[in-house]
Amino acid sequence: MKLHIWAPAFTGFGGGITVFSRELALGLKEQGHDVRLFGKHDHSGSWPGFQLWGAGHYATSLKTPRFAAGGFSSAVRHRPDHILSTHVNFGPAAHVVKRVVGTPFSLVAHGVDIHPRLPRRTIASLRAADRIFAVSRWTRERVLALGGIDPARILILPNTMDESRFAVGPKPEMLAARYGIGPKEKIILSVARLDATERYKGYDRLVRTLPKLEKECGPFRFVLVGEGEDRPRADALAKILGVERLITLAGFVADEELADHYRLADAFVMPSTGEGFGIVFLEAMSCGTPVVAGNVDGSVDALADGQLGVLVDPENIDAIIAGIKRVLTCDGPPWWFNRAQLHDEVVARFGRASFRKRLREFFPT
Repeated sequence: MKLHIWAPAFTGFGGGITVFSRELALGLKEQGHDVRLFGKHDHSGSWPGFQLWGAGHYATSLKTPRFAAGGFSSAVRHRPDHILSTHVNFGPAAHVVKRVVGTPFSLVAHGVDIHPRLPRRTIASLRAADRIFAVSRWTRERVLALGGIDPARILILPNTMDESRFAVGPKPEMLAARYGIGPKEKIILSVARLDATERYKGYDRLVRTLPKLEKECGPFRFVLVGEGEDRPRADALAKILGVERLITLAGFVADEELADHYRLADAFVMPSTGEGFGIVFLEAMSCGTPVVAGNVDGSVDALADGQLGVLVDPENIDAIIAGIKRVLTCDGPPWWFNRAQLHDEVVARFGRASFRKRLREFFPT
């Protein structure tokens, strides 16, 4: 098939949608499809093995219309068999292409991007899409709640990760030295963009656990990876609670150092209330680090209903503390705390081979 993939970005540092877009492109190309990429924030050129068109060189105010126009004109010229948009914001443009030249299209729904306040034309494009790929059951329910969408057209396609990059390895002493971590301190890690719109990830609730956690779990350090406008608030909260010595705000971490941060940790914790899936859970577990997650959103799918890690009420501070304590005291199936076995389990469920098997079912060659 000739496939066009529209995405916010394929290159550079990116969050879960960027990672999903890359894996989608790699998987479809491996299966023999003719794939062209269109990245709103990318610059035109090539991404290894692909032709890439981007609107990244346009001014911010022009980026969206130029991207929509570029995707539309390429679809008219090249007549792909299918357009896949990895963000619902591009749905209206794909809907126009379908009305003009008849090209079918699919949209990917990730989580908080789906809500009843979406523009009417975006909701209309979801209703007109030939298929909607939801990354979790929770996300699928959010799509269905919009109304007017045939449940049979909403398919679940969970996230995946590069298990060769996120692999088991020794604890990086250089990072321990960088952050001044003592030899007896357990490391609790969370990774999130520190933005007011992403407080649902629960990093502030984690800060609130620290006073009591210290009494129950002994020496530890909470390392919070991420940058954003909400960082001063997180810092101020730590000072109000008197736990500055227990927390390290690591700021932005480059892609090439992310796996080492997971390997540094004894527990990865993100008590989210609105996570569509949570690729960070897969990355942490693939590095052999046990995880604690919320039990009300797509995190449940990432942890396989609690088979891969600890699920807790993300709005209950005592429940979060109890979950962290379970991991730090190795209270659970022994393989959770054997890094190699945890890596193998998560790869079996969510590795690239599993992801690409699902893709073959949806886009047979």
